[in-house]
Amino acid sequence: MCRRILHCWARIGLVVFVQTAFVFSKAEAETITFPTDELATESVLPVFDQPTSVRNRSVSLSRRIEFGLLMGYALTEPFYNPLQVGGTLSYHINEEHGINLYGATFLQGLSNEAAQLNPIPNSGPPPTFANLQYGPSPKYLFLANWQYSAFYGKLSFTKDYVMNLHLFGLLGAGMYGIGDSSVPVISVGLGQKFHLTPSLSFRFDLRALAYQGPDPTSIRLDTQTSVQPSSAFSQKFFLEGLLNLGVSYTLPAF
Repeated sequence: MCRRILHCWARIGLVVFVQTAFVFSKAEAETITFPTDELATESVLPVFDQPTSVRNRSVSLSRRIEFGLLMGYALTEPFYNPLQVGGTLSYHINEEHGINLYGATFLQGLSNEAAQLNPIPNSGPPPTFANLQYGPSPKYLFLANWQYSAFYGKLSFTKDYVMNLHLFGLLGAGMYGIGDSSVPVISVGLGQKFHLTPSLSFRFDLRALAYQGPDPTSIRLDTQTSVQPSSAFSQKFFLEGLLNLGVSYTLPAF
């Protein structure tokens, strides 16, 4: 009985061996060829003819007019009221480039620190008054800027709400009204817009101002009784910072 079973398994093994050998010999004998133009090259590079940096852009700027109201604070103003109110008007040529106009008027009066110098502590008797209110204080600022929207992104606070963002740079020049004079000024800035809707946004920007203007400390004012002309003061180079916060509204494209 055992001999018959072994004999049967031996025959089965022989058949499997013969068939396997036949398959491999046939595979080695056949050569599969493909057309040369259908074969991949040694290296494959991605195509960037029309790159898409942002998909499903919710806020488009191209050919839109934007205007806004701003409240500003002069970060480096030591003597006079650092607060100012102003407005901005922009035309976006495309999604990246635009023209921006900015104008502001400064609130008048002395800063808290300068007011404490009337009288100067420990200057008496009789007390001495610094009288910085008789010096050339900032009056207005006007700038024409090139605006570059460098980055557009989205920020998700919840699963149902996504806020759109724009990071932009500013480079411009204009006029700075100080006392009874106007001096040229150049400016560079960086800003951010948070879009509450496709048209309404909260914005802020930080600008650096560089100009040559009258120095309020170049003459004594303690003996003066009225505002002195800017020509009475020597000129000095100033580098100041201006922070603006506000809201803006963008009209539909035309």
